[in-house]
Amino acid sequence: MRRNQMKFMAMALIAGTLALSGVWAEESMDKLWGESKPKTQVTDTTRGTHFRKGHYGLFMHWGLYSQLAGQWKGKTYYGIGEWLMHPAMAGIPVADYMDIAKTFNPDRFNAKAIVQMAKDAGMTYVIITSKHHEGFAMFKSAYPFNIVDASPFHRDPMKELAEACREAGLGFGFYYSHNQDWTAPGGTGGPKQNPDGSPATFEQYFRQKCYPQVKEICTQYGPLEVVWFDTPGSMPKECAVELHDLVRNAQPNALLGSRIGYGMGDYETLGDMEVPPEKVGGLWESCDTSNDSWAYAWYDTNWKEPREILRRLVATVARGGNYLLNCGPDGKGQIPEQCQKFLRDAGAWIRANPDVTYGAGPSPWNSAMPWGDVTMQGDKTLYLVVFDPPRDGYIYLPGLATAVKSATGGVSWRSGVPDRRMGDPIDATAGDIHPPSGENAMSGGKAIVTETVGHAVRLKLPEGVPEGLATVIRVELAGVPQVDQTLALHPNVANTLLCHFAEAIGAEKKKVSWMEKFGEWKHANQISRWTKDGRASWMVNVLEPGAYKVSLKYTGKNRLVWKITTDEGAVIQNQQAATTQYQVYPMGVFEIRKAGVHKLEVSLVDGDRESASLEAVTLIRAP
Repeated sequence: MRRNQMKFMAMALIAGTLALSGVWAEESMDKLWGESKPKTQVTDTTRGTHFRKGHYGLFMHWGLYSQLAGQWKGKTYYGIGEWLMHPAMAGIPVADYMDIAKTFNPDRFNAKAIVQMAKDAGMTYVIITSKHHEGFAMFKSAYPFNIVDASPFHRDPMKELAEACREAGLGFGFYYSHNQDWTAPGGTGGPKQNPDGSPATFEQYFRQKCYPQVKEICTQYGPLEVVWFDTPGSMPKECAVELHDLVRNAQPNALLGSRIGYGMGDYETLGDMEVPPEKVGGLWESCDTSNDSWAYAWYDTNWKEPREILRRLVATVARGGNYLLNCGPDGKGQIPEQCQKFLRDAGAWIRANPDVTYGAGPSPWNSAMPWGDVTMQGDKTLYLVVFDPPRDGYIYLPGLATAVKSATGGVSWRSGVPDRRMGDPIDATAGDIHPPSGENAMSGGKAIVTETVGHAVRLKLPEGVPEGLATVIRVELAGVPQVDQTLALHPNVANTLLCHFAEAIGAEKKKVSWMEKFGEWKHANQISRWTKDGRASWMVNVLEPGAYKVSLKYTGKNRLVWKITTDEGAVIQNQQAATTQYQVYPMGVFEIRKAGVHKLEVSLVDGDRESASLEAVTLIRAP
């Protein structure tokens, strides 16, 4: 995956805290995640049907840390709750942590209710942590530190959840932390000695715990959709290969995630909480979380609202991927009510507009539109998802050379098409993952007049459509879409030109990642290390000439002077403040006199060239 050299402050924090603990201090998260791009990807399309066609799954982080809920000995530790034991957070001693199991009793856990919520949310498969880095198995295992034998709960919730998913027609899969185990002697991050004082080795951990437990989850819970390993780090390759072969033999129809390590696996998992800005090839997923923490934390109510969930889901599908969205049950086994409500609200929209995501292909445009995004059914049908309607009601499809046969607006579906009511099962294997497309598939939709304007097709949004999370327009094309991928400047909405799409000369362009709270990952494709003559340039298709207000999104130190120019000779030069966070700063207004393709350049005139980091340019046509 494109995690090029994560060297921001987060890495310093990780390196420092891990060095204090004496645990794999040399391994930053990019190394722990391992080589994410599989060397060979699966070509058997009968495997992982729910994953492939549904594009949307529920991820659940659940363990002893869920009972602690981000607190230890009366102190709250802000960050990802599943890492609470680690020295980077509370630094809980192994013996004290293992004692938590004695009071762990999630007696409100209801597998059928959780699966029902996932169905209501429009999800088609479920993946849950069978064992996270803490080492506590959430299933019945021969290794005694597990929920059945070490807690008063004495039930196997993984078996209950697997059965509930099968009954509901959802796929089911396991997460398993195969390298890190902070309570098992010999596991990465775990005790270096056995109870008798003898040295503990990784080989010991692998033979006595890891391999047997992976065999248990692969042989005792029925067919699995996905087996999801995590943070392979410096795990010996031969061990990862053994696990790979075990999964292949025991679960031949399961997909294997790339975080098993060493370029193995069937599909790529991007960095945590990452939705890519442009199309990604091959089979891949984005794993995200509903709030800031993966595990339940008492204070973390920063839930993604339905519109944000849908934005990220549609953006992921439009870039060609799957969206795996996490919500962690609490210590009693329940998913927080507000999270459930937002997921269900987003799910109601998904069921009303199933062709947008179920069985959908990526957008013919490499990146999102400023008004929303696009997915496809087949090779001639576009689904335009308008999250931010332009002020004049027109949306543009820039660079589209293929003729439009028809365009229909509205979101309700004709009678006779399966209605995704709450509780209706989604049977991906039976081909019931989305209703059939057709000329009249939308009931109550309005025909939309389209016209060619310069280098774009323009559509007028239908009037009288009830306000909702997003408006959907289906566009039938006369053939396979032919699209000029030049970035476009739309005349009626804010346009953000990401540095990801810029050419950098005399400056360094790379992706950086950092943590806000511990484990809360943010990502930016930026340009930094500006030389005196350094510049970033974009080629943009200006759909309509006029005056444009320009803003820059950047971070840095003190004050910075930036210059923005066009190939017509327009110039903006201004000084603004800079902070350690990426912020948007208004720079000025210039005029673009002619429609068509133009070059826009940004350069740093004065200021700290080492700290100045530009993420994006925003242009919006002045009224």
